[in-house]
Amino acid sequence: MDLRISSGKFKNKKLKVPEVAKPLRERVKLAIFSIVGEKIASSKCLDLFSGSGNLGIEALSRGADTATFVDNDYYAIKNITENISNLNLGNQEIAKVVKDEALKFISSYETYFDIIFIDAPYDLPIKHIFKVLPEIMTKSSIVVYLHGYKKGVNVEAENRLLKVYDSRNYGVTQADFIKLSLLDI
Repeated sequence: MDLRISSGKFKNKKLKVPEVAKPLRERVKLAIFSIVGEKIASSKCLDLFSGSGNLGIEALSRGADTATFVDNDYYAIKNITENISNLNLGNQEIAKVVKDEALKFISSYETYFDIIFIDAPYDLPIKHIFKVLPEIMTKSSIVVYLHGYKKGVNVEAENRLLKVYDSRNYGVTQADFIKLSLLDI
C-alpha cells in the first residue's frame, strides 16, 4: 500500500507503508494539518509510533525544520528510512529516525518539540506516555493525539499539566489537540 504527501514541496510523492502500520486516512491528515496550519513552518516535530513516517514527512514537506521519527518495529523503521531516503532527506539534522519505545525515548530525550504527533495503534495502552510528555514540551507546543473514537486516554486525568483544547471526530478516528495547561505551570 502506498500513501501520498498531500501538500508542500513533496506534494504527491508516494510513501511506502509497512504491513504493521495502520495508515491514516487522507481526509484526517488534511484536517489535522489544516488545524495545526502555520505552526508547522520552522517547527521541530516528533512523530511517535511513526509507522510509515507519514505525519512527520508531511510536516517536513509543509516547512518544518526537523522531524524525529520514533517507532520500535523493525519494519516500520526500515520503511521510514526508505521513505526519507527516497525524498533525499537523509540528513540526520533534518530527519532523524530512532528505533525505540515511545516512553523510553521521551524519558531520555533532552530537547523540546513544537509539534508532537501520537498515532499509536488504537488498542495499545499508552496512558503512561502522557505522564512524561510535558518533559519535551514548551508553552507553545501542540500535541496531536489520534485514537479510536471515544476510546482514547483521558489526557487531563493522566496529567493535570496537559489540556485538550480541541477535539475532532473523523469517523472511527478522533483527534485531540493538546497543550500545556498554563494554569498549572
